[in-house]
Formats: sequence, C-alpha cells, structure tokens
Amino acid sequence: MTTLKKQIDLGGNVALFVIPSTLIHSILSETILYVGTNPTYEIECAAESIQHVCKLSETRAGDLYTHTITAFLPGYNRDTLEMLTRLRQYNSVVVVLRNGLGEYYHIGDNREGLRLAFDFDSSKDPSGKNGFNIEISGPLTFSFKPVNMPAIPL
Repeated sequence: MTTLKKQIDLGGNVALFVIPSTLIHSILSETILYVGTNPTYEIECAAESIQHVCKLSETRAGDLYTHTITAFLPGYNRDTLEMLTRLRQYNSVVVVLRNGLGEYYHIGDNREGLRLAFDFDSSKDPSGKNGFNIEISGPLTFSFKPVNMPAIPL
C-alpha cells in the first residue's frame, strides 16, 4: 500500500530566483549547472506575495503542466525596471522557489522554460500599493522538481 503523508507545515514561498534558460547547461541530480558567470537573479518580493499554481491537463501528446508564478515587487527604481526589462528579453527562463521550510524547487530547465511579464502600478490612492506585478508562466511537459541552490558554474 502506498500512503500519502499529511503535510505538517505547508509553508508559503518566501524567495524567487530567475535564471535565463539559455545560460543553464543542465540540471543533474538536483543541481543546476550553468554556463559562465552566475546568471541567477534573486527577486526580493513583498512578504507573502509569491504564488505558484500548476494546472495539469491532458493532451494527445501527453500530460501538460501549465505553471503560473505571480509576485509583487514593491516600489520603483531604475535598476529594478532595467533588470525586469533584461529578463523579459529572454524568451525562456527557469524559476527557482524557496518555500517556508527552506526547500528549493525549479520550474523549467534548459530545454523547456517559462516567459516573464510584468507591469507597474503606482496606485492613485496614497495608501495603495506601488510597485511591479510579476508573472512568469507557460506550459511544460513536467511539474516542478526539487533542486539544490546555489547553482554551480562549469
């Protein structure tokens, strides 16, 4: 008999990392091997704003996992806008999430990745939220998988 164990503490996502897919050599034994200097971007998001939804659908070719990661990056500065614009120029990225238990998971790899989009809202209300809404999404042929961080250069 197989038993699915009850989760003791589900823990939310507390950290978001983005790596351009083209700069990843491979992911072996839960270790990301990347090409050249460290291409990892850590995005410091508002507390409790990182959400990951993975929806499974069946297609003729097999299972398809549609991932959507959303987060809120508070405030505005030129460096943040430049970083998000640079990441947007990559057609494919890999996301690494750290949950509240300190475990890391990757979504995507060097063959299949996600697409980053963002928008900015300054809010007309002085007490409203001011910052960037980030969405990283796309269909993959696999779900999320555990990974060790940090990545290792070749």
